[in-house]
Amino acid sequence: MKSLFGLSNQALKQFMNKPGVILISTLLIVMIMSIISIQISKKFFISMQRESYIDFKNQSMQLLLISENQAINYLKKDIISFQEKLTSKDSFLNQSYFFSNDYGTIEVDIKDASNCFNLNSIFKSKGETSSINKYNRKWLERLLLLEGIDTLDAESFIDQLIDWVDADNQPLNFGAENYFYIGPLSAINQFTAKRLLAHLSEIQNFPIMQKLNFNKLSRNLCVLPGNTNQLININTLNSEQVFLVASFFGEENLEFTESLILNAPKNGYDGVEEFISKFKTFDKMPRGVLAINSKIFSLNSTIINDNFSSELESLVILDISNSAKVLDRNFKF
Repeated sequence: MKSLFGLSNQALKQFMNKPGVILISTLLIVMIMSIISIQISKKFFISMQRESYIDFKNQSMQLLLISENQAINYLKKDIISFQEKLTSKDSFLNQSYFFSNDYGTIEVDIKDASNCFNLNSIFKSKGETSSINKYNRKWLERLLLLEGIDTLDAESFIDQLIDWVDADNQPLNFGAENYFYIGPLSAINQFTAKRLLAHLSEIQNFPIMQKLNFNKLSRNLCVLPGNTNQLININTLNSEQVFLVASFFGEENLEFTESLILNAPKNGYDGVEEFISKFKTFDKMPRGVLAINSKIFSLNSTIINDNFSSELESLVILDISNSAKVLDRNFKF
């Protein structure tokens, strides 16, 4: 009787009993087992790595929050020396705080977060109702035009911002209300917020943003969650904020505005009048927007170990009594 290979069973047994065949068979088995072992080890390693990452994420979140609290205490203590005047050259804005723990060292940097246009500032909140701050609305329009946005798109952005926040369901001329956001042309399928903005990313819901560049637009825009305050510290301005300042004054000469920012007194301005008097429209400007100190700060906390890193960006505002409130937190793992 012959086997499938055309050999008799006896001949096949003799062939299989040859040393070379046995060695090759053994090597094949070893190779297959090695491959299986490698795959199992790889899955085990990935599983261990994932478990380690989850543990680090949970631990680092708590550590970052602890370091945030410690940094805020230092912030409240150190800002006392700069309550009258804070400049970009002061040590307060040019030092880091370090906190050590079992996972490594946490570094906390503090930045002035005042110098941007708070989109919530175009509203005046009174209890549960709100009205429009007409000057800040025009300021925002001028800022958008300087950013290269045409008049119609600028009006659309502002109308859609107002419709997103106001309590009614009646759209403005270029606005959008619930009928749009829950309709087939909207990707978000939700109702308007009917509250002040909580995060700058909310503006990406506006239909006009399909035509506008969010990253470019957000250079001079910001959101203080649930807060209509607007403050600019003239002593911490830089050349990237020329549009912000020029649009506030309605100044068309951008080179003139930039020169005032770059050629500020070495030790900063001692009063806002010295700065605003250089603009033609200074007597028409609303008071209380420009200042020589800051009350809003960004705390960036970073923890790094050998395998992972995590960050926490906190937006902190100080009130007149130097009490601190965290307006926003953004974790990055």
